[in-house]
Amino acid sequence: MTIPDLMQQIEETERLIAVYRDAKEVIIGTEDEVYSRRGLINRTTLTAAEIGDQIVRILERRLAAMRVELQKLGAEYQGESR
Repeated sequence: MTIPDLMQQIEETERLIAVYRDAKEVIIGTEDEVYSRRGLINRTTLTAAEIGDQIVRILERRLAAMRVELQKLGAEYQGESR
């Protein structure tokens, strides 16, 4: 992965963290290759109180791993954590 690609993923992940922190509801579903033309199947809607914090923690772990990878690639990223 290139440094610009990784920086873009970091920015997108920071944006998603903010989105999930402010979400009222989260729609979760599965996607199956056979049914992918129909979009998500087996959908359920959960309140942010039920699932939002878990998603934010997962994204924060991903963000930390991406920043470590970016440092390994020799670049400094001065982004804001939201």
